[in-house]
Amino acid sequence: MNSDLTAAGFTTARVEAFSDGIIAIAATLLVIELRPPDPGADVWHGLAEELPSFAAFVVSFLTILIFWVNHHALFHLVRAVDRPLLFLNGLLLLAISSISFPTAVLGRALQGGVDDAAAAMFYAAVLAVTSAVFTVLWAYLRAHPHLLEPTAHDRPGAGADHAPARRIASAAVRRSLAGPALYVLAGLVALVSAPTSLVVDALVAAYFVRPSRTVVAR
Repeated sequence: MNSDLTAAGFTTARVEAFSDGIIAIAATLLVIELRPPDPGADVWHGLAEELPSFAAFVVSFLTILIFWVNHHALFHLVRAVDRPLLFLNGLLLLAISSISFPTAVLGRALQGGVDDAAAAMFYAAVLAVTSAVFTVLWAYLRAHPHLLEPTAHDRPGAGADHAPARRIASAAVRRSLAGPALYVLAGLVALVSAPTSLVVDALVAAYFVRPSRTVVAR
């Protein structure tokens, strides 16, 4: 390990490998809740009954995919990690790995039409917490810009200019704050319509498909 990385923290390779594994498992577990038609039952009718669960599965899978893509983009900018960042990343993985449970709850509630508003609110709440932890990750990097990759203005032997890195993290925090806010909105929409709330959840994922302009420029 280079001396400058030793001073800043630990390299990111193991963190990224561990995170990729946990996120991959979390995405895979979603499909377990999809049930095939019973033996002897009408296949098309059975598949139609599973449509609400399938819709929740698709939204959750795309949401986890977006979290993974943006997590990859975040760590592309990180040169080293310290212990607090490791624990914050662990909390994010905990939140992502829990998404399969509210997905199952919402899918079953939408099928039965009983208390689906509470299920949709629970689903949106879990996504809001997950998105909030991601925002905290960016906020921590903003407060510790020495963990980010050097900017083009940094030169060997020169004092590192952390201002550009801090600006990048600040812009990412501002953009990331939209996640918890929109998921709270989805939870409120659930009071009126649980299916519409799921659509709002899907639109939040679509919003974060496009990367931050500041990060792309970086």
